[in-house]
Amino acid sequence: MTSRPRGAHLLDAVLEIVAEKGFHAVSMRTVAARANVSVAQVQYYYRTKADLVAAAFERAAAEFVATVRSLLDEPASLERLRDVVWQWLPLDPERESRARVWLAYTAAAVTEASLTQTAAQLDAELREWFTSELTTLQAAGEIDSELDPAQLAGQLLALIDGATMHCLVLATEERAQHAEHTVGAWLEGLRPRD
Repeated sequence: MTSRPRGAHLLDAVLEIVAEKGFHAVSMRTVAARANVSVAQVQYYYRTKADLVAAAFERAAAEFVATVRSLLDEPASLERLRDVVWQWLPLDPERESRARVWLAYTAAAVTEASLTQTAAQLDAELREWFTSELTTLQAAGEIDSELDPAQLAGQLLALIDGATMHCLVLATEERAQHAEHTVGAWLEGLRPRD
């Protein structure tokens, strides 16, 4: 059994607040109240709000990467790539919560210097992984040989962000169809032309 890091309950509280109320609702006081501890205990683990939200963002990213890694036991295929991409999309309550956190942190990283570097690093890692995955699929003949995997990786990340945002403003029952019509159709368009 893996032990949870010290202060993990505070990071859980941050992520819950962000998912429910947005990034602006996070403060030392709201985190303390959510975690049922004193503000002093929050400050013991995280001296500043910036430290606290940065740690929560890193944790959310690590949890997401662990979820994706669990899908990588299957051989590389366009279907596996689709399954990985579907982990981002808010198609059930767990993924909706994760998507709300993801988008809130992405938006905050635009103006919060303490988050910018972490967000850029994660984006670069994802772009690199997608490029590698698409290169493998191209070598296997699953995607068109004339397409540029690095360019496709950038397009896919942008498509995921946009589709996630659109899904969040749609009714829950409309999200899967929207995902199929946007992301699913884009992925199918990668197949070799006959």
